[in-house]
Amino acid sequence: MKDNKFIPIKISDNHEAQRQYTNLFNDKIMRFNALYLYLSKFIKIEDKNTLQNDIYSTFITLFLAKEQCNFPPNSPVNSILTFFEVNTNKIQALIDDFNSVDFDLTDVNLNEPALPTKDFGTYTKTNEQNILFTKIDNVIKAIEQLEKLNKVVYKAPLVNAFSFMLHYDLSTQKLTANASYVLGTMR
Repeated sequence: MKDNKFIPIKISDNHEAQRQYTNLFNDKIMRFNALYLYLSKFIKIEDKNTLQNDIYSTFITLFLAKEQCNFPPNSPVNSILTFFEVNTNKIQALIDDFNSVDFDLTDVNLNEPALPTKDFGTYTKTNEQNILFTKIDNVIKAIEQLEKLNKVVYKAPLVNAFSFMLHYDLSTQKLTANASYVLGTMR
């Protein structure tokens, strides 16, 4: 007896979502670096990851640990900050700017930031969708074989002729299976 174990097939990628994800990451890292550069004027930060949680309090703690010994006991913190010309408003503005970008850096090493991998693919959900995708993919491969024989194939009429089962991807300039058609969500 044949075991019909379902294995999802990747039928498309959401390139726009992937681009937005990359842009958000780069924007967040850029704002973090601006904050880090300003804080580095006043304290030495060996591990940037220490700034991930409660940045302002971490800065004040590290700053006072470094400079408080140069002042009389019980000196007001604001006096010490003013003496060293620390602009707390600028620090808070940089922190707010950093926090305004909605991207979670929890699992990112800020010493060597790398974009976390994320899958932007669309996958089949049933065996019937797998079969439909395979059949459409076979048609696409046959058309590609014709093009290899230097035969001109006009894609727009094919998309219409196949009732939009095919999709012409302008970014790659190739025919692909229409994910909406395969998943049954096409209007």
